[in-house]
Amino acid sequence: MTDISLEAIPKYLEQTLVREHAKQAEGLLRSIETQPGFPTNLLHVIALTSINDSIRLAGALFFKNLIKRKWMDEDGNYLLSQDDICQIKLEILDVMIKLPHLLQVQIGEAISLIAESDFPHNWPNLIDALVAKLSVDDFVTNKGLLMVAHSIFKKWRPLFRSDELFLEIKLVLEIFAQPFLTILVKTDELIQLNAANPASLLIYLENFLLLVQIYYDLNCQDIPEFFEDNMQTGMNIMMKYLSFKSPNITIPNEDSEVDVIIKIKTAIIELVSLYLTRYADVFEPMIGEFITTIWDLINTFVTKQQKFDLLVVKALGFLALVAKMPKFQPLFSEKSRIEEIINRIILPNIYFRESDEEHFEDEPIVFVRMDLEGSELDSRRKSATDFLRELREVDSKLLSEIVLDGVNKFLTSSDWRDKDMAIYLYTALAAKGSVTNVGVTSTNVLADVVDFFGKHIYNDLVADSHPVLKTDAIRYILTFRNQLTKDQLVETLPLLIKNLLDSNVVVYTYAAITIERLLAMTNFGGDHSPVFTKSDLPFATELVAKLFNIILQDQTPEKMAENEFIMKCVMRVLSTAEDTVINRPTIISQLLEILKLISKNPSNPRFSHYAFESLALLIKYAPPQERENYISLILPQLLEILSQDVQEFVPYSFQILAYLLETYPKNQPMPDSYKQLVKPLMSPTVWEFRGNIPGVTRLLIAILNQDSLVFTSDIEGSLVPLFGVFQKLASSKVNDIYGFELLETILLTIPPETLSNYLQTVAIILLTRLSRSRTDKFVKKLTLFLLSLCCIPMNPSIQSTINADFVIDFINLAEANVFKNIFTSFILPSADGFLNLQDKKLALIGLSQMVNLTHFSLDLSSLMVPTIEQIAKNLLTLRGISKSHAKVADTEFMAPLNELDLESASFGSHFSRLASIPAPVFDPLPSIKNGDEEAIQFQVINELKKLANTGVFNQINAESQEILHTYLNK
Repeated sequence: MTDISLEAIPKYLEQTLVREHAKQAEGLLRSIETQPGFPTNLLHVIALTSINDSIRLAGALFFKNLIKRKWMDEDGNYLLSQDDICQIKLEILDVMIKLPHLLQVQIGEAISLIAESDFPHNWPNLIDALVAKLSVDDFVTNKGLLMVAHSIFKKWRPLFRSDELFLEIKLVLEIFAQPFLTILVKTDELIQLNAANPASLLIYLENFLLLVQIYYDLNCQDIPEFFEDNMQTGMNIMMKYLSFKSPNITIPNEDSEVDVIIKIKTAIIELVSLYLTRYADVFEPMIGEFITTIWDLINTFVTKQQKFDLLVVKALGFLALVAKMPKFQPLFSEKSRIEEIINRIILPNIYFRESDEEHFEDEPIVFVRMDLEGSELDSRRKSATDFLRELREVDSKLLSEIVLDGVNKFLTSSDWRDKDMAIYLYTALAAKGSVTNVGVTSTNVLADVVDFFGKHIYNDLVADSHPVLKTDAIRYILTFRNQLTKDQLVETLPLLIKNLLDSNVVVYTYAAITIERLLAMTNFGGDHSPVFTKSDLPFATELVAKLFNIILQDQTPEKMAENEFIMKCVMRVLSTAEDTVINRPTIISQLLEILKLISKNPSNPRFSHYAFESLALLIKYAPPQERENYISLILPQLLEILSQDVQEFVPYSFQILAYLLETYPKNQPMPDSYKQLVKPLMSPTVWEFRGNIPGVTRLLIAILNQDSLVFTSDIEGSLVPLFGVFQKLASSKVNDIYGFELLETILLTIPPETLSNYLQTVAIILLTRLSRSRTDKFVKKLTLFLLSLCCIPMNPSIQSTINADFVIDFINLAEANVFKNIFTSFILPSADGFLNLQDKKLALIGLSQMVNLTHFSLDLSSLMVPTIEQIAKNLLTLRGISKSHAKVADTEFMAPLNELDLESASFGSHFSRLASIPAPVFDPLPSIKNGDEEAIQFQVINELKKLANTGVFNQINAESQEILHTYLNK
């Protein structure tokens, strides 16, 4: 298919809208998407007003995704033709501003994607082009332009400060700041003039919202001099719109639909909070007026309507910031003012509304996600309690007395909502500091959380209470688990397990979450060992069965995978129970059945990850004599996943397959099923997805270690695809680390006589990358790779001809005598830059192996002195390394699992490493423990002593002589 004409593209786009033709049509478009002319023609099709809007929208979506996929690869290389790249940049703004809003949004996102990689260096005139098209008359066009500007500038908000970032912002400000202020002032004027004209007013307000958001963008890193000079102008306009009202815009009878005025007020409070936090010194004269205005605003919008939620959250956040500032704390120190705050602000915003109850019942999993601490979306409740905790820091005794009086009053009420509010209020008062994933670490001395649990919480945990109160009781344990003793927690576990049988989704989900977090607890003091061990879980198998029953109660893939908290609890139970779980094959079969069902529509990355993590744990803690049986049980299912190309599961499957083989008896022949995988693993399509690469590399390494003959026993030249994989990895700035891991294994497992024909090509590949597109990471990895090979002869268990002589000869295969230059320019300068303890060890010992070579005393004699001086320097930096840092306990799984962050987990190119079965790290010197300073020194000094009679120590600098003298005379 090569037809990329304007006539053909709409036809294929239209077919993507028809379900039975959609996949084929998209495949056709993808097959030609990078051909010269296609992207530009697609943009022209989107601009055509003569075709149906749905086709144009399909084109805009395809164009945006094309830019996302094919604009630039991970190494920074353009994938489209230069003509298309230049033409798109030339035309895209003009196309976008003429499009309807829905299409404009998609093309605007495409522009921001291009800008993310190309601005400012490869698209220097972008801001000039934006400013040139801004107008004080055409606010329909302005809206599109401001939307693009915001999408480009907002990327600065989360970034760490750097010279490059500030240069980019400075470049933008020089061009954009004055036109921005002009448009802001003009927009304000037009809003006032068109107050009675709903259609015009709406477009001006939509522009104004974007202007407020851009105001934040331009000030997010530091306050520019321009904005400081014009602060009165800008902030007076902001103040005006905090009180702005218009009956022509408000949407009546809509509880949840947020209108543009609410969005504007919310954005202004966010901007003012930035100024309060970062620029209080220059903003101080205006703070008082904003406090009064926002105070009045929050008292106006304590209505229970959901559409005001974010506005109230931002306003409460602003007041919490004010309460932190010593100058304004007197505002919050009087009893009458605190009572007013509690009654008019705190209580109305922690009250469990009817809309909350509907959310609790109709969207239970979403409710749990938002309710949990650390949710991305702050709620009124959380913001109100954050404000309350700041008030407590002003006068803890006075606030505690007022709040406890209120709590006691609400506890006497017969209304479950009042008791819910009392528990929430008490929790906010009692928890000192913020509530984190590890629970509360300290509490308010005026609140006895254990006593309160016994008197007011325990009964709801065991009785037939309202589901919200039962949830409160479980959440209370979750929050204050660190304040309970181990015995109390052990007594609590059966009660939580009983609540897994509750019919309410939120109740049993919170029970699972709390069980999981209890089992994840570690001792704060000492060695951070787990609080719960396998001896505390004699009922682990029954608990897993209960959790599986919850998961399997709905057989649709989407519903089954909806509740990741249940599967995470399964994972934690298995990790704690270790080898005490019985009926392991049955559990594995159930888990594989779950994976098979959700593979039909993988919809929840977290659920999938925890499911595979659970499978890995079942294998990890299985009795060794049973592991062989698991290959026949697990392998067919994983191979089916691979054959069906369930891309979301492929990276996990490779890791499990690799681990099964890594733990397979080395004295037994490799299963035929693995041998049959070798050729498919060499297929280029397997390596197309970035998420596959770590797992499939690990699997290749496992196969090589188990039986490298599968790569050499076939027809001559069967190693060519394997080295092709290495070349692809080594050439990538992102994946070169996996290339080194693969090469290291190839060198240690393939017979030398078989390798000899390939080594020169490998050396050329490495040195080509070093000369043409090296990175600091590549140089360090190459250095460590070569120095690690020097250490091989010291390990008697590795039967290999590789040594330091091999390293020099290997590099010189690329070009005669090039090693000397490589060593001087790259290896030696990089040898002291390692932070990892194993890397430090191998670099130091590797250098000590080098200096005793015949090469060094003859043709490389000029390298001897600088190498010894570098060894002396490394010995000095080795001092004081704590041996405890080098310990790799069998419980290495617990720490990464506790910190497992899947908030950003996504499918596609994403790779999620299974924390329970980390890939083995090759260490040629396992007998010398990482961080064992004395053992490393002993080995290095023994090598240096061999040079004692050569006179070389008299040639090194005085500092190195002094360092080595200490060691050589021990």
